[in-house]
Amino acid sequence: MVTHSIEIRTLDKGEWAVLRELRLQALTDAPAAFASTATRESGFAESDWHTRMESCSWFVAWEDQHQVGLVAGSAEFGDSPDDRHLLSLWVAPPWRRRGVAHSLVETVAAWAADDAATSLSLWVADNNVPAIALYERLGFQRTGLAQPFPTDSSRQEVRMIRHLGDPPD
Repeated sequence: MVTHSIEIRTLDKGEWAVLRELRLQALTDAPAAFASTATRESGFAESDWHTRMESCSWFVAWEDQHQVGLVAGSAEFGDSPDDRHLLSLWVAPPWRRRGVAHSLVETVAAWAADDAATSLSLWVADNNVPAIALYERLGFQRTGLAQPFPTDSSRQEVRMIRHLGDPPD
């Protein structure tokens, strides 16, 4: 079921506290899904959050006055100049399987295409089956590349890519 009351908007540079709140919620809710920890990021200074705001474009899903999801897009983490990178996708548990993640990913894909990118890539934990299935439904394909998971060397994360000229099925 797609939720039609969701609004996706870009966080303004001054909204670092919104980013901090959502990011810490995500890290607390799904610690195994991210390459960082709530303990680490709760110690960030305000200047660290400002740096994060400047390094990525951050998008938040809103329902009325409530933030229900978060995602970022970055040019810095891509493998080539025409690749953009999707990172930090998270949807609050009550809003999962309601189209919010799909809307957030498509927002980043549109942002990347507007920035002249031809591909959108990401890294995902190899044991995060629901996330991998979501990305595959949205047109991402596994590249065959893997690397150690940053917070748990016994796990790996795999790289996926979506060519932006190819709409999802």
